Amino acid sequence: MHSATWRGLGLAVFGSVLGGCHDHIDLDPLDDRAPIEARSRPAPIIGGTMVLIGELAVAADPDRDRVHLVDLGQGVAREGITLTAGDQPGRVVAGGSGLAHVVLRGAAAIATLDLAQGKVLRRVPVCADPRGLAYDAEAASLHVACADGTVVELAEDDGAELDRELFEPDLRDVVLVDGRRHLSRFRDASLQAPEGARIGPAGDFDASDRQSHVAWRTWALPDGTIAMLHQRQSANAIDLVSHDAGGDEADGGGEGDGPSYGGGGGGFSCGAGLSVAALSFFDVRSDPPVLLSSEDLGNARLTVDVATNADHSRWALAMPGAKEGEPTVMVLDTGERPCLLDDAPKQPLLAAGQITSVAFLDADTLIMQSREPAQLAVLDAGVLSIIPLPGESAYDTGHEIFHRATDSQLSCASCHPEGTDDGHVWSFVQLGPRRTQSLDIDLASSAPYHWSGDMRDLDMIMGEVLAHRMGGMRQSPERRDSFAQWLFAQRHAPADNGADPRELVDAGKAAFSRYACDSCHTGPELGGSRSDRFRGELLQVPSLHRVALRPPYMHDARALTLEDAVRDMLDGTGHADAPQDDVGALAAFLRTR
Repeated sequence: MHSATWRGLGLAVFGSVLGGCHDHIDLDPLDDRAPIEARSRPAPIIGGTMVLIGELAVAADPDRDRVHLVDLGQGVAREGITLTAGDQPGRVVAGGSGLAHVVLRGAAAIATLDLAQGKVLRRVPVCADPRGLAYDAEAASLHVACADGTVVELAEDDGAELDRELFEPDLRDVVLVDGRRHLSRFRDASLQAPEGARIGPAGDFDASDRQSHVAWRTWALPDGTIAMLHQRQSANAIDLVSHDAGGDEADGGGEGDGPSYGGGGGGFSCGAGLSVAALSFFDVRSDPPVLLSSEDLGNARLTVDVATNADHSRWALAMPGAKEGEPTVMVLDTGERPCLLDDAPKQPLLAAGQITSVAFLDADTLIMQSREPAQLAVLDAGVLSIIPLPGESAYDTGHEIFHRATDSQLSCASCHPEGTDDGHVWSFVQLGPRRTQSLDIDLASSAPYHWSGDMRDLDMIMGEVLAHRMGGMRQSPERRDSFAQWLFAQRHAPADNGADPRELVDAGKAAFSRYACDSCHTGPELGGSRSDRFRGELLQVPSLHRVALRPPYMHDARALTLEDAVRDMLDGTGHADAPQDDVGALAAFLRTR
């Protein structure tokens, strides 16, 4: 059904609604509005934090450490559940009668909620960085997917651990179909079946000039098909000087051979940009599982959640990265006008807020969760109503600059989802291949920036990259400072799953010093604060914090595994004769960082 519905659909209407065909970057505008900083500065957007249980909306609010309970029949918010500061609730699922369960990313735990009493029944620690959650009604158990590759099964009645398995790291969602567990990976947007086979949004459905990354959300449809909302990044060579060569920015301009930051065919057009949202569908009941269809969603802005109604006649996109003045939700009709934006006026949708989660209550009623302001928006037969939610404002200038789209359709979060990285290897006419660098390190002390160290500080990045290349506004010194403080505060826990024996980790730590790795990879972040010449090229020494989550490795992504990267470094620093046991020990040590 999905293959016929989505394959080959055109979304040209996105261009007419979300951007003109021949927009030009204006390098002059300065945003000098006074910066606003939330009392508790919000973390990067997760998306997909709401579930509907009958007419009850259960909406996790990571910005305010709350779980909102909303009676949709009455149109009012009930007394919600206040969590502990820093819990950062994420995925939420319906459990057994009267229960819901929510991932507490900041607390490394799962919370079980009594919906009738509006309270937390228990908190169960599971792993350092839990992400995905699924409920098995037949077994009355929960399955938790963790960033470090751990999958934990918990009994619903008492939280007892029933099983713990280890897979490759960077897990995002866990999805159950016929009681069988499927796992998605965040950066490479792949899906792993129970037998271990991995499939992704590639093959005949993936254009040769794009690569799939960033699996924002993966879930099962009622017919057992698994759907994945993800991104596709450009594989074309990007010309960094096309805006400086005096050419027409609408067609790339300049003398370079590749497109500018404006996107696909070069420049700023109605077509898709360097990063686009996409939907893919998998048949996991076939043997082996297969990709049914995959479709780009035009030039939709940063899209973090998607929902469909029961008969799949309508789809909704949560786009918190839309430009200011644009609605952050769009509805696609797969009926008479497949996959095209509604013709209804878009102005009322601006009142919906900054939408991060969407769900259909019925065929015609869309429920939207706004992170700022805190509210649920209900779109029923074209009429919008608002249900206010408790909690102070989470509006924050740094957060806004990071997530909002520029004239190029890109935002910082397009390549740095959740404040990390997309795992993509970009191709630049002037530089060659460059893997996206992660941001969840000690950025404040890691200048100069970029692999080649060509950006002396964050001010230079905001002027040259955000304003010039991406088409954003220049920011006042006060706004730049607010953004820097927000960005430098983004941190994640080490990605240690505890699977490597302690003796092996200790041996790796000793080898790290013995091979003088710590002469370049210095400090608590093991690098990030200096540049050095390696294999004839001057490059910034990357931080090794959470390095296990970030394959492929090296600036050009030539090392596919952590062991490959260790061997590459040993070979390039005069230790080609290092035994394989040392390579394994070094990799084990790095997995604890």
